[in-house]
Amino acid sequence: MSKQLIEFANKKGDYYVELAEEHLRSREPNKAKSLLLSAVEWYKKGGNEEKAKITQQKADEIEV
Repeated sequence: MSKQLIEFANKKGDYYVELAEEHLRSREPNKAKSLLLSAVEWYKKGGNEEKAKITQQKADEIEV
């Protein structure tokens, strides 16, 4: 995988996490959880297992 694609995947994951935090503040836990799970997939694509694990834990903590 190219360095550029790895950077893109990690930035996409970061974006989804930020968006999920906004949805949590707006009391939309379903959307937030969905975004966090999408971020986990992007982090995995980018090879960032540590961020994927942390984000997965955040998603698991959300009660829907």
